[in-house]
Amino acid sequence: MNESSKQPSSGTLGARARDTIAGTVAGAASLLSGHPFDTVKVRMQTQPIGLAVAGGHIVEMSMNQQVISMLRREGALSLFKGVTSPMFGVMLENAILFPAYQQVKHVLHTDRSTQPTSFECAMAGGAAGGVAAVVLTPVELVKCRLQVQRGRVGDSSSVKYKGSLHCVLVTLREGGIRGLFRGLTATLARDIPGSMVFFGAYEALRKSLTPLGKTVDQLPLSSLILAGGTSGCLFWSACYPFDTVKSRMQIDGCCSPSSGFLEMLRTVWRTEGIRGLYKGYVPTMARAFPSNAVLFCVYEMVSRWLERTS
Repeated sequence: MNESSKQPSSGTLGARARDTIAGTVAGAASLLSGHPFDTVKVRMQTQPIGLAVAGGHIVEMSMNQQVISMLRREGALSLFKGVTSPMFGVMLENAILFPAYQQVKHVLHTDRSTQPTSFECAMAGGAAGGVAAVVLTPVELVKCRLQVQRGRVGDSSSVKYKGSLHCVLVTLREGGIRGLFRGLTATLARDIPGSMVFFGAYEALRKSLTPLGKTVDQLPLSSLILAGGTSGCLFWSACYPFDTVKSRMQIDGCCSPSSGFLEMLRTVWRTEGIRGLYKGYVPTMARAFPSNAVLFCVYEMVSRWLERTS
């Protein structure tokens, strides 16, 4: 975040508009750079629903096996299944996340002569993450359900959902509004602490990477890549088991409609142990660094450009 957006003099509409526009563009860029990894992650997290069968024995697919299977059975575009829903959803999420973060940080840090502390940034990040999670829950539900559909190339009759809008309509018909927000508790459990780590680490890294006599607004692209990518990896490492629970809750047929967050967490722990809670962790880490490096770099560059031209 640039200096002007970090400490706005009066929380003007202009500052909020810049954060909104920059967050929207950054969210779209980040999604496109990491969606294939996310699809593989969700497939691995939900493997109990449809495990591979080899020689009469049920086996779990590794990351490479999952990718090869998808390419062979469903084609290259299968890696981008469900991208429409999160494309609009992630743009909306970041259009909410970044302005909310800046506004809460503005409220928490009242001394305009100093920079916000890492703790204040973390608290603001957690609050913003909680707000964004409400928007993100139905988006991720649609995304996950589309990602795990196992249909052969050109065979539309083998899938339940024809697209994002059709998935929304079917979910509303079968479960109402409540069905669309299935997994909200797990999303909050993931995003509030995760966003605390995410923004707290990012601001701390930016400060530590700033040379003497320079400001964080003058950081080169390489430093933004390092700070953004590292904070993204820390986000997922801090809260990954909750993401697995969320994915299990949101996928059709993996649990009864009454299965709650704690019940699902206990079930995965009891039946699969710690390994079950970290299924898909490798593709998540493979995605986390580049996608979050892109997120923060694009956000910073767009925000700076808007500030210069406004």
